[in-house]
Amino acid sequence: MTDEGAALVVGATGVTGTPIVEELLTRGWKVYALSRRLPELRAGTPCARIVHLPVDLVDPASAGPALRAVSDVSHIFHCANAGSAPARLRMLELLLAAFEASPRLANINAIQGMKYYGGHLGPFKVPAEETDPRVPGCDFYYAEEDLIMARQAGRAWTWTALRPHSVCGYAAGNPMNLAVVLAIYGSLLAAKGDAFAFPGVAPCFSSLFQVVDDRLLARAAIHVSTTLGCGNRAYNINNGDVFRWHDLWPRLAAFLDLEPAGPTGEMLSDFLGRNADAWAAITRAHALRPFPYERVPHWARGDYTPPNSRLACSYDIVADTGRLRATGFTDVLDSGEMFLGIFQRLVDERVIPTPPRRHHKDDPA
Repeated sequence: MTDEGAALVVGATGVTGTPIVEELLTRGWKVYALSRRLPELRAGTPCARIVHLPVDLVDPASAGPALRAVSDVSHIFHCANAGSAPARLRMLELLLAAFEASPRLANINAIQGMKYYGGHLGPFKVPAEETDPRVPGCDFYYAEEDLIMARQAGRAWTWTALRPHSVCGYAAGNPMNLAVVLAIYGSLLAAKGDAFAFPGVAPCFSSLFQVVDDRLLARAAIHVSTTLGCGNRAYNINNGDVFRWHDLWPRLAAFLDLEPAGPTGEMLSDFLGRNADAWAAITRAHALRPFPYERVPHWARGDYTPPNSRLACSYDIVADTGRLRATGFTDVLDSGEMFLGIFQRLVDERVIPTPPRRHHKDDPA
């Protein structure tokens, strides 16, 4: 399919929605950005074909007519994940009611995640495959997926879903993701003069882990939404590599100009929770951009049972991506290079301070 569609991106200011908006605009699409505020895009992104829709999906009386007025949408990218599960389901129902009968609609793409496999509940079968049975007692994404599948039955349009783990990037104003939080953690340690110790227990430091770059995820979402034969299926997605934190940790420490150190046994969320004043002081001293630090500790803990967290689990988090590769999407990225690239962007955007350049004990004299 040629890149001449009109896309509706729901949740356009998030870490998944913003890069999809950017990628679509770069490819020449018309983009309706549904969000409370206009997304802040990377410098150089062509913006002539973006239309902001400040629609509140919680309010059917106003949202329904506003959505139905957008009659040329061919693709929907559903990236919104805020609110309770019932609230998200009601918003999705409103969205489907507005577009499901449209003759122009070709595909609805939903961003899910590894919680589909119960990854937040404890050890699970790895590598996870899209054909794995649903996990009893876990309804994360199931109701939303069932709703889309039921409403698609008998329609000409298709649905697709992507299941990433730990999306990393930077979306101004909505920056909650692992790479940003790790950069803030390292900046706090640098200000204290401490080593870059791993905030967690030893099993988390050595378990297998996967992440995905936000721009790689955006390209994959567009690929499965527009490639013939991809419809009505879900796809696992990650950077294409697997790592253990104890192997990656020295590379991250080197960028931050810190000495790497092993597990502290303390949850990252606990450390962040007691260092709000320290971050405020760093922000003032370095004239950093405002950051919603008060949300960071809760985000870092997530829905995982301690000692597990969004940073790491004491069990392996691995997904098989063979189904996606078989469709012709072969983009890969070294996860270490991804983290370093995001860290540098955070420095450039004045989200974190420029790391100090101190001599380490193993530096040449």
